[in-house]
Amino acid sequence: MDKLESALILVALVSLWPLLTGYGAFWYRLWLVVVLGLMAWVARRRILRVRAAVDEQKRKRDEAQKNRRPPFLG
Repeated sequence: MDKLESALILVALVSLWPLLTGYGAFWYRLWLVVVLGLMAWVARRRILRVRAAVDEQKRKRDEAQKNRRPPFLG
């Protein structure tokens, strides 16, 4: 899924090029709205992934403190 997200980010960046050159057809504006939705989806997935990693780290830290072991041991 990470490769798909990376590909979508590249598509979004390339999609901005016509806007920079002044192109503004109606279908292109619709395409930008679709790309914006895709970027929102990618951002949401990445934020959820970061939150899950933080929660996992907190869980490991709490477990290590409970067992009185340093967190890097387990």
